[in-house]
Amino acid sequence: MRLDDTIAAIATPLQPSGLGVIRVSGEQAVSAVEALFKTNGKPLKKTETHKLVHGWIKDDGKLIDKVLVVVMRAPHSYTTEDVVEIQCHGSPFVLRIILDLVLRQGVRLADAGEFTQRAFLHGRLDLTQVEAISDLIQASSEIGARLAAQQLRGKLFHAIDAVKKQVVSIASLVEASIEFPEEDHEFTHQEDCLQRLDQASADLESLLSHADRGRQIRDGFSVVLIGRPNVGKSSLLNTLLREQRAIVTAIPGTTRDSIEESVQIQGLAFRLTDTAGIRKTEDLIESEGIRRTQNVREKADLVLLILDASEKLMDEDLSLISEVEKERTIVVLNKKDLMDDTTPRWYEKISRLESVLISAKTGEGCDELESSLYKKATLGGLPQEDEIWITNRRQQQAAKNALSALFSARKSLNQSSGEEFLAVDLRSCLNALGEIVGETTPDDLLGQIFSDFCIGK
Repeated sequence: MRLDDTIAAIATPLQPSGLGVIRVSGEQAVSAVEALFKTNGKPLKKTETHKLVHGWIKDDGKLIDKVLVVVMRAPHSYTTEDVVEIQCHGSPFVLRIILDLVLRQGVRLADAGEFTQRAFLHGRLDLTQVEAISDLIQASSEIGARLAAQQLRGKLFHAIDAVKKQVVSIASLVEASIEFPEEDHEFTHQEDCLQRLDQASADLESLLSHADRGRQIRDGFSVVLIGRPNVGKSSLLNTLLREQRAIVTAIPGTTRDSIEESVQIQGLAFRLTDTAGIRKTEDLIESEGIRRTQNVREKADLVLLILDASEKLMDEDLSLISEVEKERTIVVLNKKDLMDDTTPRWYEKISRLESVLISAKTGEGCDELESSLYKKATLGGLPQEDEIWITNRRQQQAAKNALSALFSARKSLNQSSGEEFLAVDLRSCLNALGEIVGETTPDDLLGQIFSDFCIGK
């Protein structure tokens, strides 16, 4: 990637809307747009930074659109370069025309995530903030968006930087002791060094303590709906989604493969998966669906075991009741609308499990079910305003590597293995910490991270 190029891209979705934005960044950004932009006011090159200017985009005298243009001069812009944004009507056709006119001025089309990548390379953002931007764009819940916004403020960077400073203070003493063995250094006081290592380790452990939950909040809690055929799994999915997403029939085995959809409940995202009904069958396709159901169930965060409350329990029901884990399971007693005074009561069979009585057909009890799902999901807590949470696997793994290196350093110190071994452990820790914020991250990994962005970001 060449940083001396001027780049441009459409920054808003290509679908009809009231507003569309074209972003241009680089040394020639102002001159490239000025060649197309006509206004009764000052020319763009003399316009104050961060001020909207009204005018028209023209092509050889032909009016393309009435627009607003804002110039954000370096270094006070997203990329730290000169940035110009054209705000036009959100017609995909008009956006493409204007973008093409800009590109004719010697500007090239931006790569995916290149604006953000330039912001990162120019020091505007660290890698945790880059990932926070991606999370914020893709946020599927209120709480997930709030967590991303906290990370965008740089809180995780500062937490990692504080640990890094602790490790650097130890490493500098170790390196000095290696270079000047005849002198007495503070590092040689083992207790002081151990105290610093323990503090750094405790800080990292605190960050890691919420990592799994952070990923769940960001990605959404996976919820699998299981049960024998015709107990109402697909009907319940449709009711929770408030739309007819899954096919519902009276024919057993209608659902052959998993169907996944997302829903937000009280600010949290849940990924609901409807699965094939579990029963003995000779049908090869249905058997494969059942096998996949078992795989999905094992990986799910939460399980909704659906039972038909209007009928006696069958062998398939009893088998599922015995297999599910109490901590992550809610038993959904469906078809309340079909129950009567003669319906057998077999609730003792599920007494160890949390249960909710509902009717997927009428919606009765579904509010209670949603509340139960939310309570199950939040047993591990939610992020508070001042808390710092790791939210993805890359950050989590790098933090684990840093913590492992600190444990190794402590072991080396306790066993008096030599200052050289201690120095190696500390360097490994610093490299892992640098990877979290993007100081020592390999280029191929950076490329992968930025490739997940849209072209206009």
